Amino acid sequence: MSQLVSLLRMRAAATGHAQRASHLRHHHLSAQPLMLLALNRTGAEASPLAVMLGTDQARPQLLVASPSGTATPMLTALAGELAHYIDTRQQRRETLPATSTQEATFRYTDAPQILVPNPQTVNYLRKLGRKLRFRPTDAQTPTADSIPRLGQWLTFFADRAEIPGAASLLAMTDLLAAHWITGQSPLEDQDLAALLAWIDPPRHAASGLQAALEAEAAATHRSAGPVTDAAFDNQQLAPLLKAHSRASKHDKAGILKELDDLLADHLQPTWNQMWQAFGLLHGFPEADGVKRRWSHERGQFTKKSNHLAQDGPPEPARDSAVAAAIGLARREHATAVFDAELAADDPFARAELRTTGDAFGGSVTAVDIEHITRGPTGRPRWRPRFTMSTQDPVRLEPGQALAWHGHRKSRYRILEVTPRDDDTLVELEVFEGMNTAARPNYTVIPEAGVFLVLTIAPDYYRMPEFPSRDQTPWTHGGPPPDRPDAVEEEP
Repeated sequence: MSQLVSLLRMRAAATGHAQRASHLRHHHLSAQPLMLLALNRTGAEASPLAVMLGTDQARPQLLVASPSGTATPMLTALAGELAHYIDTRQQRRETLPATSTQEATFRYTDAPQILVPNPQTVNYLRKLGRKLRFRPTDAQTPTADSIPRLGQWLTFFADRAEIPGAASLLAMTDLLAAHWITGQSPLEDQDLAALLAWIDPPRHAASGLQAALEAEAAATHRSAGPVTDAAFDNQQLAPLLKAHSRASKHDKAGILKELDDLLADHLQPTWNQMWQAFGLLHGFPEADGVKRRWSHERGQFTKKSNHLAQDGPPEPARDSAVAAAIGLARREHATAVFDAELAADDPFARAELRTTGDAFGGSVTAVDIEHITRGPTGRPRWRPRFTMSTQDPVRLEPGQALAWHGHRKSRYRILEVTPRDDDTLVELEVFEGMNTAARPNYTVIPEAGVFLVLTIAPDYYRMPEFPSRDQTPWTHGGPPPDRPDAVEEEP
């Protein structure tokens, strides 16, 4: 937690009101997302009890698993609802022209977006997808393959949720916490009702703190899932399930109706809170990098759709060593790109980086626009220089490459850092983005008196080369060794 976030959290605790942490939204929000709430059966992993989902706040769809027997009908219905929603995002496509390395192809102009209450639900969908995508199909049942297909789609969405900046599957508490700082702990921020009470308290509440305390009261609190409250289980759910197991066939229908009403009543407050949060987040203007990231998301959705249309196999239960390394490298790349775009787009992010030593701000005191240096071969190179005066602690060393959000493709290198009594002088050189002395781009050279915030420039990322399976050691999933007994080591 940075100094700036700590300060805002203390201010929120002192005033009783949540503090704005950003004035921009860094994730795409669909005009018609699929809201999804899930409750799990107590004591069983990834065994749905109920799912509430839909794209219209006034018309949620409630799917409830049978108290006794298989959950297949409920999962089949869930697969149908998700497939219908995905179909609506595959109606229009755009052509991507050929490049030197890729043939012309197409991309859907939209992509599905699932919004869930909290990260626990994201993890739950990941487990459910892993459980369902390997379920054997029955040729006698026309819809039997819909459940493994549901598992593959849930796995895709859960995998996208691990990529910073991706927006196919988002947890509402994470989105809210990225825009507001409350006076409670980050762990408490994972409760949607309490977090939303801090941010948007009802009119009768004196403060967000009071509203959060009321939201957490035992008499009114409802679990946002997927785990249900013990009190709800023991006092309301368990008696109905026990009555259903003992009831005659004639009486079971009435008990099932009571169960549906109970679960609908339990989930409805969270359903309303999801749409309330969605409306609040839609009020933020999108950051510049959102459009690029959503275009990439549409591309990933198109690839997955093509893979499934060709009856592609499901993801393996466990990645090989090479696949795991590639996945890690991609996530690291996405993290670096997202952090760089966050710093370029958001003044709050830059202010936070100044408190961590990854950026500094100050005024330009001198500019040498004609400065020439000599390269290794003695050839003259145009390298404009300028000096900044800053009162921020400068923890960056000479040679560090920096970026300026005003010109994203320009790069600046620290030459010298000179601490003084009241400030620090930093001499910098422009080494990228200014073109040449014959055709100069003066816009990347700041003028004297201008206030700048420079952040650490993201390193150019090149995907490392990974070996094929045949060239991977057997200890990491490659082919077995030549000698059969080489697998076992001597004691």
